[in-house]
Parts: sequence; C-alpha cells; structure tokens
Amino acid sequence: MVADVLQILIVEDIASMRELLVHTFEGMRGFAVSGTAGNGWEARIELSRRRPDLILLDEILPGESAEDLLQQFAQEGIPVILLTSVAQPSHVLPALAKGRVQKPSWNSIDQYRPQLQEQILKMLGRHLQ
Repeated sequence: MVADVLQILIVEDIASMRELLVHTFEGMRGFAVSGTAGNGWEARIELSRRRPDLILLDEILPGESAEDLLQQFAQEGIPVILLTSVAQPSHVLPALAKGRVQKPSWNSIDQYRPQLQEQILKMLGRHLQ
C-alpha cells in the first residue's frame, strides 16, 4: 500500500535552512515533515523513532560526513536527496548528476526561496516516479 502522505526527515545543520525546508512542505498535500535533525547523531535518533519515506540530507554536517550517513540510509533502504551549498562548478555538476540539489547560502535564502522550493519539489517528483 502506498502512503497517502510522504514522510520526510530533514537533516540540515543551519537552523534557517531547516526552517525553510520545513516551511516548503507545510500545508502541501501529500507531504509531511516527520522530523528534523541538525547533525548525524540527531538524524539517527529520529530514525530510531520513526522511519521516513525520504530524507533530505545536507552534504556538509558537523562531526560526520554525509557519505557515512548515506551508507546507513542506503542499508535501511531509505531514498535520500543530498543538498549542497558548494557553488564551485567542478563540484556542482557532478553533484547534480548524482541527484543532488544545490541550495543558496544561508544569507541569501529569501532571494532564492522560490527557486529552491521548485528544485526540491522537482527532485521529489523524480524520486516518486
């Protein structure tokens, strides 16, 4: 049975970005944020409480690499969209090819909020197909 609501875990160390991502899904039919985490340790706690259908994971987290978390999430069979703020072309193009979404720096969020939301929703659509 397919869930009526896609449960999303947001793992992002910058509080303003976490809030933006939560706000992106507030009131959206078919999506709900099941939890948030600011680092890998908090993400593991959230996973022990409930299993999300999808994880939005910041690429750069304090204390632990996203690659380590990706391995665990893959073992659990949970799809992940990896978010990155690194803007160098040599990094962004391979990241986008791997299904990652570029995000703006935290000090420019208001300017780029609609574009970020659109990118995330497009990426979610690809994961749901």
